[in-house]
Amino acid sequence: MPTVVVGFDGSDLARRAALWAAEEASRCGATLQVVQAVRSPLPEPVFTPMSTPVPEFVTEETMRRAAEDHLAELAAEIKRDWPDLRLATRVGLGRPVDVLAMEEGELLVLGSSGRTGIAEMFLGSTAAELVSIGGRPVVVTRSGPLDGRVVVGIDGSDTSADAIAFAFAFASRHGRELLAIHAWNDVGWAELPEQDWDHIRVDLAKLLEDQLADHRARYPEVHVAQEVAFDAPARALLQAADGAALVVVGSHGRGAVKRAILGSVSHAVLHHAPCPVAVVHRR
Repeated sequence: MPTVVVGFDGSDLARRAALWAAEEASRCGATLQVVQAVRSPLPEPVFTPMSTPVPEFVTEETMRRAAEDHLAELAAEIKRDWPDLRLATRVGLGRPVDVLAMEEGELLVLGSSGRTGIAEMFLGSTAAELVSIGGRPVVVTRSGPLDGRVVVGIDGSDTSADAIAFAFAFASRHGRELLAIHAWNDVGWAELPEQDWDHIRVDLAKLLEDQLADHRARYPEVHVAQEVAFDAPARALLQAADGAALVVVGSHGRGAVKRAILGSVSHAVLHHAPCPVAVVHRR
């Protein structure tokens, strides 16, 4: 049975992420696992003539009970809208990154920032670290509109191929149109004669069509638009992200070193897109 895991910390952005994850789990027939991490309490205070005593020491048990209360309230809200959804909650002790990284599931969903986030558009450190770990797709949600199209960036890499598969499946489940973008801005492209641009555009359109063909056949119900852009890939995707329900990118592109960090395009989209972003790692 597939599982969608969502991190929760009591913040409004985390609550929105949980509702997004509940909708996704419901549509793909998965179990929703809501996880809240609590840190170990501070050690016993040391009293000095200049120190202010802490009136009541917070124990691990009180922190756990408070987290369980928050999760119970969230679970009740989710069950009202998705009564048939298989739902589980868990409180884990430790850093949120460590707790969530150990959770087994096919998809991890996170709010863009948590209780300590300065603003929604600033990616929190927990989300940034978990996206970079890899192993499964990670969706970072924001509060933008959820009724637009699905946008996927394509560059011919292996991770791009996995991103295409994720985008088609999501678009099919949610009844969305799909926009596939291949942006090309290799060194010196601006110096090329216009007639060469036409040849390159034809070649890239053929490459784009070839990469989409199998998925079109598998998901004939998904309406697909294609775009070849002579622009920086991140800029092309961010322009298309306005009003989108989801932007899907591979964690690394053609020129990325294979290591546990994000490529420059996925990093830029993740930090600046106004809508939810799915980062798909190579399986």
